[in-house]
Amino acid sequence: MKQYFLLLFLFLVAKPLLWGTHIVGGEVTYKCLGNDQYEISLTVYRDCYNGVPWFDNPAAIGVYDANWNLFQNILVPWNAMTHDTLPIVLENPCLVAPPDVCVHRSTYKTTTTLPFRAGGYTLVYQRCCRNKLIRNLPNPLNTGISIIANISEKTMQECNSSATFNKWPPVAICVHQPVDFDHSATDPEGDSLVYRLCTPLNGPDSLTPQPSPPFKGPYPEVVWNNPPYNLANVLGGDPLAIDPVTGFMTGVPNTLGNFVVGVCVDEFRDGMLLSTTRRDFQYNVADCGVPTAAFADVQGACENEVVKFSNQSNVPDVLWYFNWPHDSTQTSTVFSPQYQFPDTGIYTVALITVPGLPCADTMFQTIRVGAFHINAAMQVELPTCDNNGLLIRGFDQSTDTVYGVASWTWLLTGPSGFAMQSSAQNPTFLANKPGSYKLTLIALSEGGCRDTVVTQFNAPIPNTDNLREELSICPGDTVLLNAGGIIGYLYEWTPGTTLSDTTAASPLAFPLQTTDYLVTISNSFCTYEGMVTVLVFDTSALTVSATPPTIYLGGSSQLEADFPGNGAITWSPTTALTGSNTRTPVARPNTTTTYTAQITLDGGCVIERDVTVTVLFPNCEEPFIFFPTGFSPNGDGENDVLRLESRFAEEVYWAVFNRWGQKIFETSDPDGAWDGTFNGEAQPVETYGYYLRVRCLGGTITEKKGNVTLLR
Repeated sequence: MKQYFLLLFLFLVAKPLLWGTHIVGGEVTYKCLGNDQYEISLTVYRDCYNGVPWFDNPAAIGVYDANWNLFQNILVPWNAMTHDTLPIVLENPCLVAPPDVCVHRSTYKTTTTLPFRAGGYTLVYQRCCRNKLIRNLPNPLNTGISIIANISEKTMQECNSSATFNKWPPVAICVHQPVDFDHSATDPEGDSLVYRLCTPLNGPDSLTPQPSPPFKGPYPEVVWNNPPYNLANVLGGDPLAIDPVTGFMTGVPNTLGNFVVGVCVDEFRDGMLLSTTRRDFQYNVADCGVPTAAFADVQGACENEVVKFSNQSNVPDVLWYFNWPHDSTQTSTVFSPQYQFPDTGIYTVALITVPGLPCADTMFQTIRVGAFHINAAMQVELPTCDNNGLLIRGFDQSTDTVYGVASWTWLLTGPSGFAMQSSAQNPTFLANKPGSYKLTLIALSEGGCRDTVVTQFNAPIPNTDNLREELSICPGDTVLLNAGGIIGYLYEWTPGTTLSDTTAASPLAFPLQTTDYLVTISNSFCTYEGMVTVLVFDTSALTVSATPPTIYLGGSSQLEADFPGNGAITWSPTTALTGSNTRTPVARPNTTTTYTAQITLDGGCVIERDVTVTVLFPNCEEPFIFFPTGFSPNGDGENDVLRLESRFAEEVYWAVFNRWGQKIFETSDPDGAWDGTFNGEAQPVETYGYYLRVRCLGGTITEKKGNVTLLR
């Protein structure tokens, strides 16, 4: 149970991060279809190695006018057919793509009506958060993305479509290697395109990672982790640069990590800017390594056997030689080929990666192909079976009368993915789960040939999956020991005085105090000894209190439930109670109230205790009501008005009279106040009389006359 709560806590703490740590980049474009119809394309890229969650379904695309009034919130469903994983392609064949880089791409498409509007529209999609490994942003886990496109007035008047980039940048680039990439775009109308680096736009944070509709703009740019990063130095090293005419990007990174990059292409017609297409993406700079040749140890082969080779190289471009260097015709370019050697003998197999290049690597392995003289055989014994598990011994009985047996490979597999391996001639294994097991022996001859023998058997281990070590009950309750126990074994439970049946697989237990029940589970071969502890809760251990137990109306009392064990607690009634599912809620009742604390313990045991908070109504007099004896309406912000101070007043009437008995102010508003004027004129500094009548909560009434001094 403790482990469950720990995992739950970790899950809740981590949830904001898990909710969105995946955005790699994206872009939004549009195509004018005529008659105010536009096809909108949103392409989103996510990190499929480090980040979560999956693509949004649906994705919310907001359409705002020039004054940032929301015109539409378009919910576009995700289409799994548009999802793919981008390949890692390196221009240099002597470099190896890193294994920990993965990018998924998905495109959302929709058609909408956008009537002409002065100032045009802005399309926006927002998401949080970016990849946690980004180096050139100071707080990527709380930095979102705003992918936008502007539809200008001229665009709408001339039914223009935005430019679209031709290719997505490479998923991974290599440290200290040139970045040479064509960022060019295509414009349907053939307008003039100008390329530039631009700072990506920030977006929502981890508290609201997926706003629908997206937040209105304008959208701030991301904050660079400066120094050393800024728009003139995005990656470090030889700075990125882009040709404004061709869109060709160059640069040489010198730092490992992930880096956010922005590229914009401006579309001009007749010297006027029509639109800007923004691309927000991420460069993964990795140590790419070099090609390495490797394949699994074949050990040997039998005559006329087809040998399967398992390639473990880190590049796909390979060349195999199966009889090096004697026969250069027996080759293959299949990554993991199969080959049948023509005759018995000793062969050298060579594997070459990226053959013909200076960085090529070669691995050799000698394989002996022998005539079939070996016969694999085994004997299996199960000598003991107890709490430690079932002991399994394999005895080799393989023979090869010509060459002799060189080595043995044993593999034991069983339930729940159980697998153990040994190269001993006579190995020993230990299994602790009941079920079917398979023992395989591969015997290798000194002549290179091998033979395999397999035996299967059921392990007679008692099933203890349902045997819990600890159960909990309230006094007088009953609990089932070993609920779901398997019938077919012999059971012996002690002590038996508080059990329904000492020989049942799942007896009922009804102890009056905490008891340890010992059980022996056996069959004709195995014996298991276990213990189940039944905890009988001390219900008197639950105490509740209220501090203070008596309050005035409007006050509060701290409730507390104290119990030494774990358990879920609820308070009732929940009226005027904060935190009804905690052990220390605060009560603010308007009337005397009895609160009940209920704790549900493991096993369903429920304990209840009551505590009463008494609510008193205050006397309708000072200090519960207060009427000042003076005030100073001089505009200094302190004591400028005359008012009644009381949070218990239910009905109020008061009036102010000058020295001639003339009423110059009156109010029935509990919040009413006199500012020292009459008919718009400031009254002189002197003493005034007042009459006050108050009815307080609870029904008591106070009437009072007195004097108040006006000062300036």
